[in-house]
Amino acid sequence: MKRPFSRLVFGSIWLLTMLFLAGCAGDDDDDDSGAGETDDDASPVDDDDDDNDDDNDDDNDDDNDNDNDDDNDDDTTPNPYEGMAPSGIAIDEMLAIASHMSYDVEDDYARNFEIARDVEAGVSYSRRGFYWNHIEPSDNVWDFAGYDVMVGLLTEAGIEPTAFLTHSVGWAAPGGSPNEIDPAVWADFAATTAARYADQIERWEIWNEANTSMFWDPPSPEHYGDLLKASYTAIHANDESATVIFTGLSGFDPNLLDPRGIWNFIARVAEAHPDICDYMDALAIHPYTFLQQPGPELTVDLTIYHYPNLRDSIAEARGLLEDIGCGDLPIHLTEVGWPDFFIGEDRQAAYLARGVMLARSAGAASYYWYTFFNENDAADIDLPTEDWFGLYTNPELGEPQVKPSFEALMGVHLMLGGSRYAGDLGAALAWGDDNYALAFADDGGNWTLGIWHAAPKLDEEATVTVPLPPGATGTWILYDQNGETVTQGDAADGAVEATLNGRVQYLRVAVSPGR
Repeated sequence: MKRPFSRLVFGSIWLLTMLFLAGCAGDDDDDDSGAGETDDDASPVDDDDDDNDDDNDDDNDDDNDNDNDDDNDDDTTPNPYEGMAPSGIAIDEMLAIASHMSYDVEDDYARNFEIARDVEAGVSYSRRGFYWNHIEPSDNVWDFAGYDVMVGLLTEAGIEPTAFLTHSVGWAAPGGSPNEIDPAVWADFAATTAARYADQIERWEIWNEANTSMFWDPPSPEHYGDLLKASYTAIHANDESATVIFTGLSGFDPNLLDPRGIWNFIARVAEAHPDICDYMDALAIHPYTFLQQPGPELTVDLTIYHYPNLRDSIAEARGLLEDIGCGDLPIHLTEVGWPDFFIGEDRQAAYLARGVMLARSAGAASYYWYTFFNENDAADIDLPTEDWFGLYTNPELGEPQVKPSFEALMGVHLMLGGSRYAGDLGAALAWGDDNYALAFADDGGNWTLGIWHAAPKLDEEATVTVPLPPGATGTWILYDQNGETVTQGDAADGAVEATLNGRVQYLRVAVSPGR
């Protein structure tokens, strides 16, 4: 589904954009090879080290990672891994694509290509719109033929479809606005669709970005709550195990100055429906970074307007759920991504890898990359940036070409696919200065650290000492962002000197049982 450029920039955002860009630091990495690369990151230097590194403590700039100096009194050296243990879902379980694949009955080359590459990259879910106007074009006249084909192909490949139910239909909403839809009529559509795919689809997201006029004009917290309640009741009546998900929220809510933040629609629905927690199994958000350009670690604070970094976006959504009484619900990122048009393909790839790990460290239940293919209409440079999110080039322009972002996704799968998040080593070491080390471990006792340096320039470097987990044994191996070996050494040394930049590196070592 193509989306117009106005999705990204409401009129009220433009003033903020100008204020933001006026203070930007230029980034002239000459290795970022994306189309339309003009000054390949519009993000400013963030002196606040915005992402959970509140420990920019003034007393450990360069020495904070030196737990393995020459001291022999190991018993007095703090263990930065204290309390860390792998838990939650494995990374492969959260990898997903917000797809635009065909739901035609006919065999489709691009759809087959996408599904095959998804399997290769360990993708577990594929999200697709289930459009009411296509499925029930006339009252009680149903057409599931194309969806049956698409769902069947995904299921056969071992990928679970995620359905978002959306779109008005003329016979139910003559004026075109979702606010005209009778909840009972909508419930019939939801029930019929859920019953048909109960054995193949678990996740049902109710509408796409219902907090924006792009998809719900005008947004109505009250009426959206009515449709969500009707959906929940109807779907669960036909599939008790289903997960009904509150609409994927856009970060560019028209109530942009609401003090409750960019996800304020949650609170506004709860105001209209105090019992709304009883009618949702999960929440979905679309935490694109500000204007879809800065990295996932950057917070934008323009005093009157605040746009959080990725981890804080998830935390703010969690806080709003807690405020309305359902803080334990899963939070799915049913769209997240960066277009490479301005930032370049190399940066897009780095942000993907960094984003997956940051999202999991903040407790996200899924990470649906938006989207699989570029959708630019011609090979030459054009706007909007909406067309440049893909992991592969547009198949309509010729044989799809792999982009660095897909290679980075492959790296995440190869290095972390079976691992679970264990803890934030960078925070434990009080690294600060935009240096990150997130720890993951698999069931076989292999620990893998995702390490990088987040800075405006992708090639800016920082040298750190990374302590290995207690009980580390054998050989440590350092891999690049794509999962290729860089170097290795003896784990008996207890630590690894590493030079970080904006591209993720993975440091892996085996740990003896009972460490």
